[in-house]
Amino acid sequence: MRKILTTGLCSLMCCIAFPQQPTSFPAFPPADVTTETDYYQMLNQLGITIPTLPETDNDPDRPASLVPVPGKPGKWQAPGGGERNRSPWGLWTNYDDAETGFFPGPDSARVGKYTPISLVNGPDGRKVTSGEAWDRTVRPVITEAIQQELYGRMPEKKDGPQVVFTKTDYVAPQGPMGMGFGMGMGMGMGRPQAAGQEAPPAYPSKMYTITGEVDCSGYPEVRNKPVISATLRLPAEVTKPVPVMIVIGWSFMSETYWQMAAPHGWGICMFDPNTVQPDNGAGLTSYLIGLINKGNWRKPDDIGSIGAWAWGISRLIDFLETIPEVNSKAIGLSGHSRYGKATLFTAAFEPRIAIAFPSDAGSLGTKTNRRHWGQDLEMSAVPSEYHWMAGNFFKFCGPLTPGQYLPRNIEKATVDAHSLLALCAPRPVFINGGTTSQWSDPYGMFLTARDASPVYELKGVKGLVMDDPKPVVDKAYIEGNIGFRYHEGGHTDTPDWPSFFEFAKKHLGL
Repeated sequence: MRKILTTGLCSLMCCIAFPQQPTSFPAFPPADVTTETDYYQMLNQLGITIPTLPETDNDPDRPASLVPVPGKPGKWQAPGGGERNRSPWGLWTNYDDAETGFFPGPDSARVGKYTPISLVNGPDGRKVTSGEAWDRTVRPVITEAIQQELYGRMPEKKDGPQVVFTKTDYVAPQGPMGMGFGMGMGMGMGRPQAAGQEAPPAYPSKMYTITGEVDCSGYPEVRNKPVISATLRLPAEVTKPVPVMIVIGWSFMSETYWQMAAPHGWGICMFDPNTVQPDNGAGLTSYLIGLINKGNWRKPDDIGSIGAWAWGISRLIDFLETIPEVNSKAIGLSGHSRYGKATLFTAAFEPRIAIAFPSDAGSLGTKTNRRHWGQDLEMSAVPSEYHWMAGNFFKFCGPLTPGQYLPRNIEKATVDAHSLLALCAPRPVFINGGTTSQWSDPYGMFLTARDASPVYELKGVKGLVMDDPKPVVDKAYIEGNIGFRYHEGGHTDTPDWPSFFEFAKKHLGL
């Protein structure tokens, strides 16, 4: 194994690559701050330098089975196709698992051995035997570690800016919206009707635009004022308060989500995360985070975009609770991909969320981060994704021992995805993955569901209930309060919504 050097810059950065990592930054962020500047400024605060790696052609850690990609020098692929990338910290994407996993392969040893984290041992090392004892002794430790190590410290409602909401009528578009999703989420819903096909059922609705004006008087100089924006869609005739599912992002999928939710009597609230905090690093000194920090650089334990979105969702729930047509005891939350990561984090810290569906959320979401398979934490430690997290998560990138490929530095983290899921207990959470969504590591997401189950059992409910040795494709495991479905297909949530609503009916009685 090679020894990792500590100067320079990896040639495989996901955004603009500087010839040398900068070490000098303005004392105060300029108005035209870029993602790359903010990214390296955080690394500089932490004293972390991106390692210099050998060219991929000469990398001794490159899996021996890989072959060059024709016409793409320096790029490598599996013999049967499919590029294999290398993170800035030298880890190559791994898609070979042991026989117990979904995708057994010859390089299964590259998953490595990682130390499991027990969720039922108290700070003194003794096993906790009741839910009350777990809440008293273990929950505070996990809550602190998740914020300090990975996601940042959530502002208390009393300490954060105040929000004034307005609700106005919204005229829903008539007829098909003609909207799909490039990764297969649409499944034809809301698309123009083809000749000979039946039109989708009509579910009369009324829609409202919800706007939350955030008080910026604490720092009126903030470059971009954060705003909470959402669209609420309810059945046209409401005879009693209805359950409402908040969906993060994908606002152009509103019609699709309505068509899936309406038959089950649910309303849909489409939340726009980007008006609270953009999905990029350049906005971290503006919008909500910039308002809280008064325009300054983030500190390593400050929240990133996921934390800001979670704050906005909590304030949105404040307002939804005041709407008579909304069943405030049955507000759910869902998000797909990066918004699935935000869903699990928000549900863990917002107890008013009655049920959650963090869809295909991958690393730093629903998959076990310690497992070297598919998307690793290091793959998110790049300019295009780092802003989701607190800067402190950079500390867990790379090898645990210099010069060794495995184990990884993530071993130093005291929490993982199952820790986050455990904070949701005993509330129902539904997790999914797809047979061709290997990047998100569907087996790693199953492990998260399995490993959080002991905490659910301490709380007096069943966690993941499954008699099969491992999940069967297209079979919904929804008997316990942790649901799981491994669907045939790719990076999508659509095939799993029918099972989710069955799961919700079973556990919420709706």
